[in-house]
Amino acid sequence: MDLRQLRYFVQVVESGSFSKAATVLHVAQPALSQHVKRMEDELGLQLLHRNPHGVQPTEAGGRLHVQALQILSEFTELPDRVRGEQTLPRGDVRVGLPGTVSELLAVPLIEAVRQRYPDIRIRIIEAMSGYILDWLRSGEADLAMIYATADPRGLAFHLGLSEEICLFASAGRTPLPEPLGHTVHLSDLTGLPLIVPGQGHGLRELIDTTALSSGVAIEPEIEIDSYNQIKRLVRRGVGYGVLPRMAIDQETEDGSFRIWRFDDPPITRKVYLAYSTERPLSRAQRAVGQLSWEILRGLVREKTWIASLSDETNRPSLYP
Repeated sequence: MDLRQLRYFVQVVESGSFSKAATVLHVAQPALSQHVKRMEDELGLQLLHRNPHGVQPTEAGGRLHVQALQILSEFTELPDRVRGEQTLPRGDVRVGLPGTVSELLAVPLIEAVRQRYPDIRIRIIEAMSGYILDWLRSGEADLAMIYATADPRGLAFHLGLSEEICLFASAGRTPLPEPLGHTVHLSDLTGLPLIVPGQGHGLRELIDTTALSSGVAIEPEIEIDSYNQIKRLVRRGVGYGVLPRMAIDQETEDGSFRIWRFDDPPITRKVYLAYSTERPLSRAQRAVGQLSWEILRGLVREKTWIASLSDETNRPSLYP
């Protein structure tokens, strides 16, 4: 087994098919299949499940994929480690982001990496926080910005910010019962036509957990995971939405939405920089991790993201 075979195997797994991997690698598909078959013969194990729709790694293949990524990353870094810290970091970095974080963070992060570290190739992968946690543990993501830390095993977390969750409604349509004042209790939601994400969504889990701790049962009228679709339904006067303040700030500023803050207890969601403690971070990964942290906090300072910053004790020290 050699580095070329490891690189081929990683590309097949990440492409999900031999044909797609062959296109990326500029290698004939039969030759690529032969390389993987030799690896399976050498190890005496099946590494891939093959089906008409593509391939998926077996349990053994998944373990090889994680180890191969680490080996290839370390090999890529070898010249820089020999030369010392004088050279700029280089290599591939995969950053997992929930969709709502990606909307604000992805573009400025990509632009900053391209400007500051031109030899780093960054890849943004989007999913819910729960999936991203799994990717961090499996090695499919190197770094992440996530909301949940219910299971912190094998991971490091740095709290970056806390954002407020609000109740909101259309300012132009008033056929709905309306809470009094500028704040609401969770018990005030009883009887309101609520539009919230469905079960399994990180925000919905936060809402349900907070409500349960207050002895309130949330029974939404409509469940839909897309923030944009929730806002469209609220704008049409269908019901009340519950979303982060940053997601509805523009519409609140232009007078399209009215908002109510939750009180006793407030509902807040925290955003963390996370990475595995079970695999060493490369210089490129450390550089992107530190940069993503700085950009995240910069978005709050410039009021692009309506949130509260954590104190500096949470600051990572990944890269100068």
